[in-house]
Amino acid sequence: MQINLVVPLNERFFNYLNKNPNLLEEAKEITNTEVILNRENLNATIISKGRGSDVVKMRDFLISLTLGVDEIDAKKLLTDEYMLYLIDLRTIIDKKDDIPRILARIIGEEGKIKKKISEATGCSIYITDSKIALIGSYDEIEYAKNAIQIIVDGSPHARLFKYLEKVIRERKMKQLSPI
Repeated sequence: MQINLVVPLNERFFNYLNKNPNLLEEAKEITNTEVILNRENLNATIISKGRGSDVVKMRDFLISLTLGVDEIDAKKLLTDEYMLYLIDLRTIIDKKDDIPRILARIIGEEGKIKKKISEATGCSIYITDSKIALIGSYDEIEYAKNAIQIIVDGSPHARLFKYLEKVIRERKMKQLSPI
């Protein structure tokens, strides 16, 4: 069964693709999909040639590039080990004026909080005007989502740091225990 999916894009995506013309061809080959770009409508149609899950991988790859994810992390989304999770603060924050303050708390001074969350969870984190993109394994994303929720809830950073210490311990234990 052939699956078609239309994905919204932006100018950032097309500008990036102009600088890296082979990137999309490589992704299409990896995912066994066809991608029809429509610059006028700023979207792409993804057509499967094989597994339906490959369409999802290509969708996540394209979306990640629209959000400014670097090529290395975007390519991770073409594998089975990594996934993309988006948090749109506009959908979870009642007062839209609070979004810049919450994003500033997530980023921290000179990016230190974002870096601590990323290092503790193993998850790559990208932030735009109101969206947070997480790239990682299922467990890594769950840890990062919980860390971000602590901040969104207004908890002090001390609570976040305690949670991240717990995450580091749990991840170490998982690495030590046989599967």
